[in-house]
Amino acid sequence: MKNANSPKIKQPTVTELTENKIDDYLTRREFEGKYIPYKTARQFSSMGNASTEQLAQETQRHEYFSDMERHFGLTLSYLKNVSKVKTQYPLIDVDTTLAVASRLNIAHPRFAPKRGLVKDANQGYQASIMTTDFCFQYVDIMTGETKKIAVSLKYNDEVLIVDSGDAVTGRTQDKLKIEQAYWEDEKQQEYRLITSSHWTLSPNLVKNLAIARRHRNLDVPHIILKSFQVHFLEFLTGRKRHRLADLVFLVSKKMSISFEKTYGVFWYLIWHKGLQVDLFRPLADASFVFKAKEDYAWEW
Repeated sequence: MKNANSPKIKQPTVTELTENKIDDYLTRREFEGKYIPYKTARQFSSMGNASTEQLAQETQRHEYFSDMERHFGLTLSYLKNVSKVKTQYPLIDVDTTLAVASRLNIAHPRFAPKRGLVKDANQGYQASIMTTDFCFQYVDIMTGETKKIAVSLKYNDEVLIVDSGDAVTGRTQDKLKIEQAYWEDEKQQEYRLITSSHWTLSPNLVKNLAIARRHRNLDVPHIILKSFQVHFLEFLTGRKRHRLADLVFLVSKKMSISFEKTYGVFWYLIWHKGLQVDLFRPLADASFVFKAKEDYAWEW
């Protein structure tokens, strides 16, 4: 228990309002016939960085509440061993999160409806439904096992307390402790806290993947695409290093296809794993292109 000698913290209650929120979410999920995020960017339209993403009609919709979440989602969508990504995952068994909070002697997240708008039985602080930013599956590259993981994302300054009176950061840390105990102790599932310094959020990686994804739907005949791949690999595996603009120019000349189309095919091949280059380096036109030392896969 956290601060075992401290007075026992009173936890918020579960009322009709909390139960209605759970029922409403389960009804919407049943109607959709698949997983849906608990919270949506539309509900937080005042947040300038909130966004919704769905790459195709049949794919999972993702809700992001920060640039960091969006960048992490972009990287996950590229990693070869990641699947079934879910965002804003609700911990709807609120009795369990309350029990965890009580065990840790940490205040559970709560909300209070405006007075006068609800009946007396629903007044006061009530338990909020907690959410975890990301849940997904990955294939362990060492064992080949399929595993599940829950991930919380926070900027470095959100979890590092500099001032002992920083109540906001303190509450953030408390919430993360509840999440960690919920996933690890109650669900026996892997949980990670990822901050903005994690490799999946490398600025160069994110920028390169954003460009590659914009070209992911190019319509190129397979036989022509294969020729592009062969020529790109020919220059990438040679002894001479090439800047991206020079590499694209050389291949476009070999293929007798415009520079612009060849540039798009380069990024198409990157996204679809037809070329493996070092994406942690900047790939602006004046930068050299290096082969990747290993495949891009989720690992801690």
